[in-house]
Amino acid sequence: MKKSLLNMNAAVCSSVSSENSIAVVVCFMCSNVVLGANPGSDWEVLHRGLHVLRTLPFQGELYATTSCSNEIVRLYPPRQEPLENSVVVAHVPNIFGPDIFCDFLLVESGGRMLLVVQHLAPKANSSDWSPGVAFRLYAVDLNSQHHKLIPVNSLGDNVLFLGDDRCLSVSARDLPSLSSNSICFSLGKFPIVMHSLGTGLSERLAESCQIHDGKDRIRPSVRPFTIADHLITYCNPREWSKGLMFHEYLYIPESFTELIKNIRAQNAQLKIPRVGLHSR
Repeated sequence: MKKSLLNMNAAVCSSVSSENSIAVVVCFMCSNVVLGANPGSDWEVLHRGLHVLRTLPFQGELYATTSCSNEIVRLYPPRQEPLENSVVVAHVPNIFGPDIFCDFLLVESGGRMLLVVQHLAPKANSSDWSPGVAFRLYAVDLNSQHHKLIPVNSLGDNVLFLGDDRCLSVSARDLPSLSSNSICFSLGKFPIVMHSLGTGLSERLAESCQIHDGKDRIRPSVRPFTIADHLITYCNPREWSKGLMFHEYLYIPESFTELIKNIRAQNAQLKIPRVGLHSR
C-alpha cells in the first residue's frame, strides 16, 4: 500500500466550487482512482476505473493520457452529469500500431497543449546509431467542438524534455547548450537521448557520464552537470525528490548498498493519515 502511494502525482487546478480558489487533484499511478479536494472540503473520488498514465495541468484544468489507450481525458473539472457523457476530449489517430508499443505524452509549449506520440520505427540501414523510435506531434485544439488534433511539424526554437511523470518545454534561445526543434527523452539503458525533428537523427548525450556498469561503480560523478542533465532529472521526480541525478541513477545497482539503505529509510518516513472520502 505504501509503495503504491509513493508512486502518485498531484496537481493544483482552479476550483470549480469557489472562485479565486484552488483544488488539489491526486492520481495514484498504481491504481485506478483519482481524488480531488476543494478548499475546506474532504477528499472526493472523482474517477474510478481510469488507469492514469501521464498528466498535464493546463489553463487551470487537468488532462491525462491513460494506460494502453489512445484517449486523452479531462480529470478536472470532473464530468458534470447529465450535461457531459464522457471525460474523453480526444482520440489519438490509430496509425501508429498497437497502443502497447506507443507512448502518449502531454506537454504545454508556447501556450498550446501538445500531444507527443512516441512510436516504434524501423532502424535505418546505416552506421548511425538509431533508437528505433520516432515522434509525431499534435496540438490539442480545446476550443473546437470536437477537440481536433492538429499536426505540428516543428517546435521552432523549443526543446521538449519527456519524463515518466512530467514533460517540459524550454526555449533553446535562452539555453544555447541545447539544440532547438528537438526532443530529449530516455530509452532503456540510455538516460538521455536527443532526437532532432529537423534531421531525424538521435544522439546519446550522457553516454560518457555513466557512473556504473549496471553492477559496480566505474567512475565518480562527471561534473559540472549539464542543463540537459538537470532538466531530464526534473521530469523524473522519483530521482529528483531524492536529490539524485536521473542520468546517473536511472538504475541503482545492488552494490550501492548504502544508497539503497538511505532511500528505504526516507520512504519509511511517509505517514499515511486516515481521511474521509466521498464518491460523486
